[in-house]
Amino acid sequence: MDEARLKLLKELGRIREAAGIYAKNGELLKAVEMLTVSAAHNASYARPAVEYLLTGLRRYLTLGVLTTSNPIASKLLALADQLDKRTVPKQEVNEVRSS
Repeated sequence: MDEARLKLLKELGRIREAAGIYAKNGELLKAVEMLTVSAAHNASYARPAVEYLLTGLRRYLTLGVLTTSNPIASKLLALADQLDKRTVPKQEVNEVRSS
């Protein structure tokens, strides 16, 4: 992954594009972290944050397994709690909760 490109995108405020690169390279946790922090200042980042969050939960959680046994899933769930529920559509909040 080209760290210099990611750094430049972040500096230019192209957060969604940088998060997409992280996600494409399998670093969903970094993508969700970046978008969650940004969503606190710009509600338009909430939707992609939820999309990557759900993708990560589907990837790292299996039925019947405690979230504490998977540190990435635990971190993703903690990030879900940080999203401002007012900026995320209710259906998506319910989808995260049911994961």
